[in-house]
Amino acid sequence: MGRIKSPGKYVARPAWYDRNPVSRNGYFAGASGPHAITTRLTYTCPAGKKAILEVMQARVDREIVATTPNYAQAIFEFEPAGGTAYYLLAARILTNNVGDKERAELGGNLTMYPGDVLRGRTVDVSTGGQCAYQLSYKLTEFDA
Repeated sequence: MGRIKSPGKYVARPAWYDRNPVSRNGYFAGASGPHAITTRLTYTCPAGKKAILEVMQARVDREIVATTPNYAQAIFEFEPAGGTAYYLLAARILTNNVGDKERAELGGNLTMYPGDVLRGRTVDVSTGGQCAYQLSYKLTEFDA
């Protein structure tokens, strides 16, 4: 049986999904009263790896009305290695009725490189009251 060779002296590199792929996900669900911005989930792409971020979901629900309402939000923040962090996705409510909710979802592909960081965070700057939060992501990590 013959051997398959690439033309020239270089061997073709396998596609990303053939380079030791590992599925990773993160999930947070919880309720809280007013609080400063708090990190609930973190993923850092390790050295020698890349990752394809496939889906993110953020949700915030008002469970107990606030005494002095202000915004509450669930956020996904992306910080490229050596760069500045910015929001990729945010679900925010500004209303103050029990049952008020907002959700945001993002599907598609975002490639993460070694040192890139994804953070799921929540914040509620109201006075009193309580909100429920949900954050989740799914990605595939593979050899760089």
